[in-house]
Amino acid sequence: MKHLNAVILAGGSGTRLWPLSTPSFPKQFLPLPSGKSMIQETLERVAPLITPAQSWVITGKSMADLVQEHLPTVPAQHILREPMGRNSAPAIAWAAAAIAKQDPDAIMAIFSADAVITHVESLRNTLDLAYKLAEQGKLVTIGIQPTSPETGYGYIRFAKEVSEGSGYKAFQVERFVEKPNLETAQSYLDDGHYVWNAGIFIWSVKAILAEFSQHLPDIAEKINQIVDKASTEDGQHMLDTLWPQLQSISIDYGILEKTSQLVVIPAQLGWNDVGNWNQYGALFPADEQGIHAVGSHTGFGSQNVIVYNNTQRRVYTIGLEDVIVVEMDDMTVICHKTHVQRVKELAEKHHKKA
Repeated sequence: MKHLNAVILAGGSGTRLWPLSTPSFPKQFLPLPSGKSMIQETLERVAPLITPAQSWVITGKSMADLVQEHLPTVPAQHILREPMGRNSAPAIAWAAAAIAKQDPDAIMAIFSADAVITHVESLRNTLDLAYKLAEQGKLVTIGIQPTSPETGYGYIRFAKEVSEGSGYKAFQVERFVEKPNLETAQSYLDDGHYVWNAGIFIWSVKAILAEFSQHLPDIAEKINQIVDKASTEDGQHMLDTLWPQLQSISIDYGILEKTSQLVVIPAQLGWNDVGNWNQYGALFPADEQGIHAVGSHTGFGSQNVIVYNNTQRRVYTIGLEDVIVVEMDDMTVICHKTHVQRVKELAEKHHKKA
């Protein structure tokens, strides 16, 4: 896979993990039980397959220094600094055009900076098949075989098999579907032809740039201007001028729902997008009462509780069940597990006040 380039999308704000995750220190930089951050583990999974010169990160300009600190092997000029968020399509177009300048035959593999994958060997095997398909001009996504009727993920329905290799099969994508309600999610699980859309993509820079020219020509044209001028003294000015004019659109809506070249490789990767406190807390070990505690905590008669204590203070719980306690220097958040998605509302309200 000598032409493989890894691209990490690191622009998220992670408001559902507030107050630990904040706009200035979002969830991709949070520590995992290994002691490494999510973004560090993201690069580590693919590092043996690439050289440092084949690693790229797209992030907000305010987070670029943090990215460099967490990923010192990524060349500084490969940290693409967005002046503002414009969703995934412009970000991916920018990376594709920048990589194409370095290697016109490159294959790019795109990962989110804020997901956990525990089956790393399986991921590398799926990438092996995906790389071969990308060389043939296919756009490839790795879909996660659902283990439960999740309502928090988008789904992809697949049809006929188109290829196999490295222990995996690839299928023609039939359609993308939005986050379903519980009943619909259960029907997807029963159907057997649906996977979670994990946002893992592999394709040649040639193929994806051709799709941009066809489906999002204005983005393609402006990105070309940005990349052409990047190494000149007008480069920053061009970026600051054109980037805000780009349409804010996801790669799914902008390209993938329109192309006929998309295939999916269903896989079990031990994938978790760590989208809320339930999922983050569950990464850390639990005691026999199902209490996941990070930092100082003593509890009596509590069960199925997450305590994240980021302070020197001691936290005590008695008789709690299905509750999340987050203790920070300047605030405490206590939330019932059934309301965990509403942490985002709280974060947004807090930032408005601030």
